[in-house]
Amino acid sequence: MMKKMMAGFVLAAAVTAIGATGVFADGADKVDVQGIKFVIPEEIKDKVTVQTEDLAADEIVAVYETGSVEAAEAMGEDEKGAGWIFTICTVPEEKMKELRCGAMDGMEVFAEDDDIYYVYAHPTDVRMLRESNEEMEEAMEDWQTINEWAFQEVRQEIIANNPELDDEFYTNTYLDMLLAQAAYKPGTKFELRALDYGPDALDPASIDEDDYIEDLANDFTYEELDEVTVPDGEYYVLAFDDNGEEVRFDFFKNAESMNLIRQVRTIDGEEVDIYYQANPKDADEDDTTTGIMEAWCAAIANGGEVDDD
Repeated sequence: MMKKMMAGFVLAAAVTAIGATGVFADGADKVDVQGIKFVIPEEIKDKVTVQTEDLAADEIVAVYETGSVEAAEAMGEDEKGAGWIFTICTVPEEKMKELRCGAMDGMEVFAEDDDIYYVYAHPTDVRMLRESNEEMEEAMEDWQTINEWAFQEVRQEIIANNPELDDEFYTNTYLDMLLAQAAYKPGTKFELRALDYGPDALDPASIDEDDYIEDLANDFTYEELDEVTVPDGEYYVLAFDDNGEEVRFDFFKNAESMNLIRQVRTIDGEEVDIYYQANPKDADEDDTTTGIMEAWCAAIANGGEVDDD
């Protein structure tokens, strides 16, 4: 019986699903197209297929595992994407802001050049295809080697080989998405709270300054923590209305926890806490997420003016 490890796949908005058709350079060991340069290692160069033509307008190069492409042809498969490993594509700044407001499954931003963002697009399921179980087992080691090379090395090599590109990266946690919505999606409802300024919420719309929310969205990456020691003391609150449910993010004032954030959300009637560590993208900067919240609240409370004293 024929067997395939290949489920349905839908790539995120604005990136076209790649078909295993077009002009291929079989066994290519070097790729150099539109400033995208990388070398395919000797041990896999005869096992991957590179597509540089007949792509969508925003796609530069796509790489497939050749055995899966050949198996699809032999089996008469009409499903798109057999053997797909990755595609390098681009999106303009405004589209990138829009995409960041939602889940970017299968899309990793890795570079930027003059407001054009470079994306490493990849499947979120296994696209390996063979005509039999035995062939599948025999090819598994090569499949894993190809994918490890693609995910771990290609983006770094592209940046190293193109001085025009600036390294760029965004995480895509729930916190990232809500920060992006606050910064770039009109109509997003959110407010700030701080005991320093009384019991009433602070209205971000009361001042014309957007830098604070964009700094939170752009200057840090966020990672969920498995274990955390909850600090004592007060915190600033950034609260969102998510489909009628409040989602609260607490930014701790404790000096040792000023990049620690607690998410408080009610799920199935129970309050669930998730903790994030904010990691500054620029190691030379000493800004913290709590520091940004402190300055933001002070600016709102003072009508947009911050007392530097």
